[in-house]
Amino acid sequence: MSVRVRFGVIVGGLIMLLALAALFGACMGRPPEPTPTPTRTPRSVEMKARPPTATFAPSPTLPPTATSLPTATPPPTFTATPAATPTPTVDTSVIVPGRDPNVSPYTGLQPADPKILERRPMAIKVANQASVHPQSGLNKADIVVESLVEYSETRYTVLYHSQDAERVGSVRSARLIDLELPAIFDAALAYSGGVQPVIDKLAASDIGKQVFDETAAGVGFFRDPTIVVPDNLFANTIRLSEVIARRGLNQRPQPAAGWVFAPVAPQGGATASSILIPYPRFQVRWTYDSATGRWKREMGGKSHIDKTTGEQLSAANVVVLMAPHVKTLILEHGTVMEGQGQACRNCSVEIQLWGEGPAKVLRDGKIYEGKWIRPERHAPFRIVDATGQNIPLKPGNSWWQVTPPDMQLTVTP
Repeated sequence: MSVRVRFGVIVGGLIMLLALAALFGACMGRPPEPTPTPTRTPRSVEMKARPPTATFAPSPTLPPTATSLPTATPPPTFTATPAATPTPTVDTSVIVPGRDPNVSPYTGLQPADPKILERRPMAIKVANQASVHPQSGLNKADIVVESLVEYSETRYTVLYHSQDAERVGSVRSARLIDLELPAIFDAALAYSGGVQPVIDKLAASDIGKQVFDETAAGVGFFRDPTIVVPDNLFANTIRLSEVIARRGLNQRPQPAAGWVFAPVAPQGGATASSILIPYPRFQVRWTYDSATGRWKREMGGKSHIDKTTGEQLSAANVVVLMAPHVKTLILEHGTVMEGQGQACRNCSVEIQLWGEGPAKVLRDGKIYEGKWIRPERHAPFRIVDATGQNIPLKPGNSWWQVTPPDMQLTVTP
């Protein structure tokens, strides 16, 4: 037997012995050794994102409630001092302009020639700086409106309708309040000059055709060569009315004024012998004269005189109208703002004479608390008491003193 064959026989015998041993172990109850699991090559696994835990979405935020655009200054809150006895609802003595076409809507009086009431009223701008004192023709006016302008000065818008004055002035430039007063009075406006923004506003407004500057006024204005320019310009209401007529505008005002008149003072009110209005430049005092039944005017501590007649200025009624005063970015003088905000000294003042505001009426030695109402631009302008009843004015001329709501007035019983 060869060596190779002998080796094969030996190996085969060994394999047989091992098999017999395994079989013997299984028969004896021993568990076979586990066949090892081959190691697998790892493969990339795309992980799916686990869905997020559910949460409750917050309630959506509601948009803010829409509001109207705010005005530069909100209208003042009006609280009237209740009268001791309210004005009677019906009073046959009350004069209501419009019922009688021969009665002036601005004075409650019948002029000598009622035909004069067929013409359009004239609102003339009159200066009030020291260089023009004393002014001319103011005692002939139906109504004089005094209001603040730049540099703490005041200026007048003077209304003529039932009387004429051949010399009114000195005539000076318009201000923002003159966008409102001619609409209230349905009047033509006569003035001399102004800064361009104000002139542009007047021209573009609904009273643009009723505006007369020095050029348009023509013969309605004249200059006094004895007085230094620019204080030497004056108006003649007779000539000015002719100019207005040639433009086709000389018509009875519409609507008629909203206030009423009564010869006898209404019940209620408080006794008042004088009122001090502290305008910064020239304080104004009105003192009641029981002998004439009229209020006499002082300015700067002196009697205020009409240069034409030499008489002290006086009024049947003094009406204080309180309204918001807002400084604008319009410069009335120069090109640089002098001061900031409401402290600006040369900024044009917008007097918000619309809506309503507190008012005081002085007549017959009494003062009545109330409010003025102007709900729409061309609506009648009314002055009413706490119950909404008209406060009747005394027949005759009136001065309107326009003031800021916070101006401290002094009334002497």
